[in-house]
Amino acid sequence: MLQIKVNNKQFSVALNEADALKIEVDGAAVEASIEDLGEGRYLLRKADQVFELFLLSASEDGRELEVQLGQSYFKAEIQSELDQLLGAMGFKGGDSKKWKELKSPMPGKIISILVEEGAEVTAGQPLLLLEAMKMENVLQCLVDGKVDKILVEKGASVNKNDLLIKFV
Repeated sequence: MLQIKVNNKQFSVALNEADALKIEVDGAAVEASIEDLGEGRYLLRKADQVFELFLLSASEDGRELEVQLGQSYFKAEIQSELDQLLGAMGFKGGDSKKWKELKSPMPGKIISILVEEGAEVTAGQPLLLLEAMKMENVLQCLVDGKVDKILVEKGASVNKNDLLIKFV
């Protein structure tokens, strides 16, 4: 479920494979569909209403959009489920393209280091195993990159926000 913020109003949006949208506005579900007309033009259908949207600009990562609907202009910020999870863990969401460090999300003990310095890593790849509250937590890479420096050793105790790995 995406969280979209438009003019300081938060929306929850789910998109299925048939381009059907399930939007939650103030707790009320709204069904809609969207059709890509190409060249930044979209048709948004809600019940018997049809709206033409124009995508004016998008950030490189697609998380910030400028949209025109009729004579109105909107800026939208989009948070994926991963961005929301990172935010709940105290990390700033939306910076995965600039992600250069892995910090401990909680206090615990490093039980395994799954990569080496200089290794090429991909988004979703497990990097470390962190034991916290008698549970093993797999810390994964957020973006493709290269490990520059590993700053912890197996068996080390770490605190929340301790720097574990630096990336190039």
